[in-house]
Amino acid sequence: MTSPEKSPEKSPEKSPDRPERRGRGRRPASETERKDRVIQTRVPRDLETTLRDAAERERVSVSHLIRHVLEDTFNLVDNIVADSASLVGNVTRDARRLAASARGQLPTDKPLVPAAEGGDTARALLASVDAWQDVIVNRPGHCIQCGTDLPRGQHAFRGLSDQPGAPAVWLCGNCLNNL
Repeated sequence: MTSPEKSPEKSPEKSPDRPERRGRGRRPASETERKDRVIQTRVPRDLETTLRDAAERERVSVSHLIRHVLEDTFNLVDNIVADSASLVGNVTRDARRLAASARGQLPTDKPLVPAAEGGDTARALLASVDAWQDVIVNRPGHCIQCGTDLPRGQHAFRGLSDQPGAPAVWLCGNCLNNL
């Protein structure tokens, strides 16, 4: 018995003349031509209806509606996280200020405006000093009257007060002579 020969037109082998096709439909676009990625998901029927109705109202495709909703949601979450971090920082700062105020301490996060430049807090601290002690500065500070830097090793005058928790009040030699 002789076996029938296969005709070349019906051979399942690949022809060198024809490019290989993957799947159905048109050829996929090259990576440089593709702009977005496709993500598929299954949704319940009532959600599909809701999405279609919302897309129709907005006059966009369901795909565009879903893309916009996802982008807006991620932006919203990012903003909430950023705002929460900022809120935590503000609450922490305010709680520390309240605790310092309850102890009678002045806030240390910003320098005092010198009394000569109109600083009301500096004037109040000057008024609370009972006496001045001539000292050699160990920790750098500022004159409360004029704002001059008082570096380590310099002669300066420290205000003595009977107010517990009051901050250190310093005067330079020039300002003490002008009292």
